[in-house]
This record gives sequence, structure tokens and C-alpha cells, in this order.
Amino acid sequence: MTVEPLYPPKPRRGDAVAVLSPGAALPEVFPGPYELGIQRLQEAYDVEVVEHPTTRRQGSPAERARDVMAAYADPAIRAVLTSIGGED
Repeated sequence: MTVEPLYPPKPRRGDAVAVLSPGAALPEVFPGPYELGIQRLQEAYDVEVVEHPTTRRQGSPAERARDVMAAYADPAIRAVLTSIGGED
């Protein structure tokens, strides 16, 4: 018997999508590419981008972890995207 994995539904137009920077706040250092990415995300997919406190500024690992947990705990958030990876 094959068990199919369960995936949450894909975001739809108008849904809230969290954008986080869990590894480094490169949107603070390179705002141009970040803003372009946000603009394209909104124009192409018509989603509501939700930023958390450390998305655009460097936060401690604990602050960034709080933002990640808050994004996943929020039932209004349909998807979580990261602006950059990292090692923390």
C-alpha cells in the first residue's frame, strides 16, 4: 500500500504569504533585489506579503526563530518564503 504525502493547499490570489530572512538580513544590505522580488511576487501571484520584524534587519538567532515560529503558527499565512538561507 502506497501512502500519499499530505501537503497543505497551494496559496491562491489574495492569500497571505510570509517572507522571512532566517539566515541573514540581506534585504537590509541589498534592498533593490529584495524589493524587486516582493514586487514580482505581488504582481505575478497577487498575494499579500507579510513581513516579520527581522525580515529587513539583522536580528539575533532567537528573534529570527520567533519570526519563523510566528509565521508557521499564524493560520492566516498560506505559505512561508525566505529571502535568503543561512547557517544559524
